[in-house]
Amino acid sequence: MPCVKGPVGQRLVRGRHVEDCADPEHCPGCQPCVEDHCNLCRRRHADTVCAECLAVVRNDLHTIHHLSARLMVEAKHGRRAYSSGNGVPGGDALVLAAPGASEHGYRAQLAHRLAYGLSVTHASEELHGDPTPPLSMLVRWETRFRISRDQPTDLQPTMDRVASYLDDHLHELVRDSRFPEFAREVARSAHQLEDVLHEGVRPERTRVPCWECGTRLVKVYADQAAHDHWTCPHCGEHYDRGRFDRAKHDHLASKGAERYVSVPDAVATIGRPEQTVRAWIRRGLVDVARDPLTRRLLVWWPHVREQHRTAQERKR
Repeated sequence: MPCVKGPVGQRLVRGRHVEDCADPEHCPGCQPCVEDHCNLCRRRHADTVCAECLAVVRNDLHTIHHLSARLMVEAKHGRRAYSSGNGVPGGDALVLAAPGASEHGYRAQLAHRLAYGLSVTHASEELHGDPTPPLSMLVRWETRFRISRDQPTDLQPTMDRVASYLDDHLHELVRDSRFPEFAREVARSAHQLEDVLHEGVRPERTRVPCWECGTRLVKVYADQAAHDHWTCPHCGEHYDRGRFDRAKHDHLASKGAERYVSVPDAVATIGRPEQTVRAWIRRGLVDVARDPLTRRLLVWWPHVREQHRTAQERKR
């Protein structure tokens, strides 16, 4: 039987009810699902990781392996500065092309942390979003898996060797309790490479949250515009145009939306040109503020929402 997301991460069987169900006629289902679920998506039934999620991790590994070979070309001929404007020669591409540490170095670091009673988990000193060398990340995970499987190696840490080892043993590594963390880091590294090398295709993620789980909906383009729809990437809920418009209305009127947001976020939510929002700012119809860290311009969302409701849109 298909199951849906319930409270506190539970999965409930659709159409099945417990004995003391308060309203069986209107309840979609309240009987807990006893099947094992995928460790990554938590939606499909699987002992460890479902086939779809495993294919995504394998594809991310192939993306890292393929794109890493182009980093030095990008560092030499591409954009030469960090996105934050530090002006580092080679830019993010040069940082991502850094070599990885050997297994002996990682084992020595691990022994040192164990000898002094320190945490053996990887504690990165980088800020969130900073570029992380993919080879260093893959070598760290390969060494962890080799230690747990008693498969040491004296070979040099190259991208071809490390990526091939992880790809060949991926169906066995899914039983490791650290595999979800490994999958997240591999996906983050693949996205960083795509951003730096201007590759990859991103889904069109909207600002409207799903009614079931709160995840932002993704637009799916069909062969005809009338068949375009939206789906939730987490729980798989389907939204046609009418259902999406109602979910968008609920999001615009929600109490949690009463806060300062960036101008691009406001523009993406209401669907109007950015010049319109900035015109409201100049006329004093929308309160503004500055982000204390990034100094980005922020707008008070309730004011933008009110102007969107009352101001007439120009006919095109």
